[in-house]
Amino acid sequence: MKKELTNSFDKVYLTIEFDAANSWIYNNWRGVLPTEKVIQGCQATIDFLRENPCPHMLNDNREVVGSWSAANEWIAHNWMPQVLRLGLKRFAHIVSPGIFGQASAAEMVTRVGTQFEMRLFEDIELAKSWLREG
Repeated sequence: MKKELTNSFDKVYLTIEFDAANSWIYNNWRGVLPTEKVIQGCQATIDFLRENPCPHMLNDNREVVGSWSAANEWIAHNWMPQVLRLGLKRFAHIVSPGIFGQASAAEMVTRVGTQFEMRLFEDIELAKSWLREG
C-alpha cells in the first residue's frame, strides 16, 4: 500500500508506504516543506498508521530542503498524541543533509521527550537496523 501527496505544482512531496516485510511505515519527504504541507503530510501519516497498524515508522528527510521547525509545535501537540494512541513505539528519522533540516529534527527530538523512542540518523541502513532491534 502506498500514498503520495503533491504540492500545488503537482510535485510529490511525500510518499507513504507500508513495508510489510519489516512491519513499519516508510515516509519519504522531498523538497521545500511549508508548514501547511508538513501538517497535511503528518495528518496523512496518522491516517495511514490507522489503516496499517504497526509499532515502527521510518521517516526519511534526505531529500528535504530547508527548515520545517515551524511545524514542530503542531507535531508535538497534535501528531504525537494521535500516533501514540495508534501504537507507535519507535520513530527513526533520517535527517536532511542541510543544517536547517537537521536543526528542525533536533528540535523535534527535544519535544518528543520520553513519549516514544525517537532517534536521528544520517544513514538509512543504521536507521533500519535500529528499527529491527525494537
